[in-house]
Amino acid sequence: MLARFWGFGLMREVLIVKNGNVQKSFIVKLLSVRSLIESRLPLVDGRHLLKLMGKLAHYHYNKKKFILLGVERDLYNLLISEGYNPFTVYRWLLLEKMPDDLRFKLKQKEITQKKAVYLAFERRTEGVKELTQSVRTLGLNIISRL
Repeated sequence: MLARFWGFGLMREVLIVKNGNVQKSFIVKLLSVRSLIESRLPLVDGRHLLKLMGKLAHYHYNKKKFILLGVERDLYNLLISEGYNPFTVYRWLLLEKMPDDLRFKLKQKEITQKKAVYLAFERRTEGVKELTQSVRTLGLNIISRL
């Protein structure tokens, strides 16, 4: 029974690789989205892309509360026509801005994207006292491992 289970898992992995369903890193996907935007909409400025994608992400789920005009509407239509969810692209942009240690843990699949965004937000909002306490505990953990 166990051999059949492992055989099925191996066969499933082979089928996934053959069909090209291997999950890409969000960084690779984000680079492809950026190149698509730069090629089709040269008016969109890369520096303000995060703010623009935030607006498009919220528009995607609350269409009654917003009106998109001009470049925003063109970008939204481009993303939808190419099969990208604007909220997902916005999340990728947020993940790109997070600290390197969280990005490394995310790449190693030690934490999920949701947990990484939560931890990055928690770090941004913590005060000096909490920061010194967390640095102290990290230092003690390092020393105890030696």
